[in-house]
Amino acid sequence: MMRAVIIAVLSFAGIIAGDVLFRTSLLHQIRPVILSPSDQAVIDPPMHLVWDGPQQMRVLLSIAGEAERDLGVHESPLDIPSDQFPRDGGYGIELRSLYFGGWVRATRWFQVHAAPERQQEPDHKTRAWEAKDLLRALEAARTARDKALGRTKFLSEENAALRDESERLAKQLEALYKSQDDETERTAELEKRLAQLGEENRALADENAAIRQRLSTVVPCTVWGYFSFPQPQMIPLTRRALNVSDGRGQVFRTQPECEIIRRADPTAASICFCVGNSWGG
Repeated sequence: MMRAVIIAVLSFAGIIAGDVLFRTSLLHQIRPVILSPSDQAVIDPPMHLVWDGPQQMRVLLSIAGEAERDLGVHESPLDIPSDQFPRDGGYGIELRSLYFGGWVRATRWFQVHAAPERQQEPDHKTRAWEAKDLLRALEAARTARDKALGRTKFLSEENAALRDESERLAKQLEALYKSQDDETERTAELEKRLAQLGEENRALADENAAIRQRLSTVVPCTVWGYFSFPQPQMIPLTRRALNVSDGRGQVFRTQPECEIIRRADPTAASICFCVGNSWGG
């Protein structure tokens, strides 16, 4: 930043020194100004060109949209004849230095509008230029139209492809939403069934605990016995009798005690079974 400021100050000082030394402004030589015609002026050829700056400069004339034409080296002022303006429209004039080229130059844009009496009698050269320009404009318009039609066709096909892709994705998304809803309903049903099974499991666990508690309080069988026929030789048989003790009157408290006596008793008519327990059997 400081270097740029120093360069600008030195340049300005050089310009001031040159002005004092040569008693004329250096800007006058490095920055020419077109005095006539004015910017965007509407003129009727011939054109009177006047500039302030180097006395001799190269003059270039151009029609809007075309290449520049070199009119040669001239001095100010300069009258450019009407034949250099083949048709009405926008024109540009450029002045270039003989030694520095495009580094020292000035440009001006203006409009050319010929007088009615001159337009009524166009020469052959003007008509040729107009026909050439019309053919060129027509060809450019056709090319632009063909490009626009091709671009429109391409965009239409791309739009149709995008529309089909959008419809396909919309259908897939709808199917996905439907599947997700079905999965949600199925999950809700499974969760409901799981809750029911959980309740049933808890109820069965409570019932099992209650049964286990009741079984833990059951007292083992306290009296064992078996049936016998006191007089098996009688026909018909006498009524059965229940034996719960041995000959000494000892009650059978266990099944082995009962089995020992039953096997030795010829009148036994059944196996040993529980006769008395906590349920009052």
